[in-house]
Amino acid sequence: MSCAIVNARILPAWDGTFATGAILVEDGRIAGIARGADTDAMAARARETFDAKGATVLPGLVNAHHHAYANVLRGTENALPLELWALFTVAFGRGLDERLLRLGILLGAAEMARAGVTCVVDHSPPVRHFRASHAAHLESGLRVAFAPFLHDRHDHDILGFALPDAIRAEIEGAGFPDPAFICDMFDELGRTDGGGRVRTILGPNAPQRCSPALLDLWAQLAARHGMGAHTHLLETEAQAIACWREWPEGVVAHLDARGLLDACTAVAHGIWLAPAERDLLARRGTTVVHNPASNLMLGSGILPLADLEARGVPLALGSDSANTGGTADMFELMRLATMIGRSGTDWRSWPRAETALRMATEGGARAAGLSGRTGRIETGYMADLVVLDLSGAAVSALETNVEALVRHGGAHQVRATMVGGDWIYREGRIRSFDEAAVLAEFTQVRAAFLDERAHALGSARKAMEILAQQLQTTRLQEMIGPKRD
Repeated sequence: MSCAIVNARILPAWDGTFATGAILVEDGRIAGIARGADTDAMAARARETFDAKGATVLPGLVNAHHHAYANVLRGTENALPLELWALFTVAFGRGLDERLLRLGILLGAAEMARAGVTCVVDHSPPVRHFRASHAAHLESGLRVAFAPFLHDRHDHDILGFALPDAIRAEIEGAGFPDPAFICDMFDELGRTDGGGRVRTILGPNAPQRCSPALLDLWAQLAARHGMGAHTHLLETEAQAIACWREWPEGVVAHLDARGLLDACTAVAHGIWLAPAERDLLARRGTTVVHNPASNLMLGSGILPLADLEARGVPLALGSDSANTGGTADMFELMRLATMIGRSGTDWRSWPRAETALRMATEGGARAAGLSGRTGRIETGYMADLVVLDLSGAAVSALETNVEALVRHGGAHQVRATMVGGDWIYREGRIRSFDEAAVLAEFTQVRAAFLDERAHALGSARKAMEILAQQLQTTRLQEMIGPKRD
């Protein structure tokens, strides 16, 4: 396929300056960018012409931390801290079959395509259904870094929380997949590239949720398959306590000593990183994925974004789960990222709109293992693009620039979304799959799913009542305050 996008306002660089011109797409990549008199000659090479009519064309947005299974869990419990909230998402998640998992992935894909997202990192817990997840991602049309979980330790054990045996057995369920299954899964996925759109990376849940043997397996699989990794890191205060208890030298230093930190690794959250740990991540080129909405909803803390930026840590943005972060609207996340954390800090260090946009594009590409291939409008890059109409009352500005785009843009302004040269959303319609059929099928099955999970949810409530009191006694400063200065 070849397509010329003409009469477009293009953002070819990060200086906030838009240029009117055209983009030529051939064989899934950006084959040329032209301005002025050169646009007609370049457009003549294309079989299809898309007239942007003065609309703005951006690099496709990248959601660099997402749990796609949770798109069927909107409206469930999200007014608890993570350690208690997790009891409920696990109770629901264990009941997902391959049909519901497919629906969740496609519901999220429709939401994201309509919001200009072209690439997503799916940090995926339901590993026993990895084939169904992979197939649904192929169906979605999005570019995906698929990161199936590795973990073999429960939070209540890591945090030292006591549970009666009967409740423990109910919430732990069948347990974790064994290492042989994990190896076979990644061996199989490693032989599949999804036509270039779906690629597999390792998805260790979090360092503290992996035994030493599983951390060893992480390193072995990375070396065997050349895969990057995506993991949670120091998301909550309670996790920070547990990690300092287990690794007095610090969890980041421990990962580094194991050779698990490099430019192919991305860590989600990182709220409770110590300054020295931030410096180490910067030296290793490890990306921190900021999840501002989820962090706020779960009360996990405020990421010191300005400090991370000043230290040179690579940065990206993610929406996390639909049942923690709300919508997967990267415009909302860009705004939040630039605003939260301002109080009590030097205004001269506040992150700029350009920083947020770069996190949502080029930074996200790096987190997905696609640095230098997507995230910019540049010749040779994959044609992952979003077209936005900024002419409406809500977004009309004195000057069309990055500041106006980040402060006032949103999913409602997205006219079209292209992935690898294919329009997956255009003229108000998802073109990669039947969105209406997916919605209708989900409507048919959701009531039965809720009924089926009633017992598991009852067990989660019992566990929450016990764990809530133990969680309340946790005090970070008493345990590790002097070490983190």
